[in-house]
Amino acid sequence: MDANRSAPPVVAVGGPLDARTSRPLYWWLTGVSAVGSFDVAQFLATNPAMLGSAPDRAAGSVLGLVLWLLLTALAARAASRRRSRRLDRTILALAGLVAAGSLGLTAVHAAAHVGGLRPALGAVISLVALGLAISARGA
Repeated sequence: MDANRSAPPVVAVGGPLDARTSRPLYWWLTGVSAVGSFDVAQFLATNPAMLGSAPDRAAGSVLGLVLWLLLTALAARAASRRRSRRLDRTILALAGLVAAGSLGLTAVHAAAHVGGLRPALGAVISLVALGLAISARGA
């Protein structure tokens, strides 16, 4: 090798911010989060009477929708742009918050014997989102 030229830097695949392995995971997380957003939005749209009869319950559903939409937007940003540790931490924290809320909602519905499979499906979607967020951060 010529003394005036230096060797190219060695970059380990699968490092903390390797876009080649994390970008597809963030695209999957975007899709799963969009499904979660759609699920909550559809619930709100099909239960408009809840806004007047149970405003606390409606507020919780709206908050859940906002969290899902925020997770969708941040995952799309991580998939399409340069990543940062701060963005990764925010996505992971938000996915954890959504999963905790969904699991709590499922437990309440199961204890009251109401809701059918819908809350359980929401919990499964949120756990998939959390798993993708953990995997993408570690990629």
